[in-house]
Amino acid sequence: MAEQPKDMLQPFDDASWAKLGELVARHRQAVLATLDGGAPYTAMVAYAPEPGFGAFLVHLSDLSAHKQHLRADPRVSLIVCEPDNGRTEILQHARVALACRAAIVAKGTDAHAAAKACYLARFPAHQMMFGLGDFDLVRLAPREGLMNAGFGRAFRVTPADLAAAAARAGQ
Repeated sequence: MAEQPKDMLQPFDDASWAKLGELVARHRQAVLATLDGGAPYTAMVAYAPEPGFGAFLVHLSDLSAHKQHLRADPRVSLIVCEPDNGRTEILQHARVALACRAAIVAKGTDAHAAAKACYLARFPAHQMMFGLGDFDLVRLAPREGLMNAGFGRAFRVTPADLAAAAARAGQ
């Protein structure tokens, strides 16, 4: 039997939790990956993390392909990455990819009111879009993920890790 490869993922420490918290709290845009009949599809989205990083909120129009995709298959991925400054080696940029389950937040509910307040706290200029009938808040609940905090620094991310990062970031 062939020898199994060594697990290259590292355990979280204070610095990696801080990096995860910074990535999620500081950045406001992400790549949302959906499935279109089994084929991958990506789109850039604005996102707001819920307190505790238990989920991420996106506000999507019925006109967007990715909203139609997640209605058909709620398995999505959200990728947050440090922006490229043109000077740092590209593999040194921290990024996190989270496999999530998407659910549209029902309008007129307490959950919707809380999600709307969270989203608008981050994007107050988006208030007018809540008056458009084809927009919905979508809650992306992370199941698992991977964070790369720079070359050779990879970490498996669980919901518990996100909660720990949120606590350390005061979120």
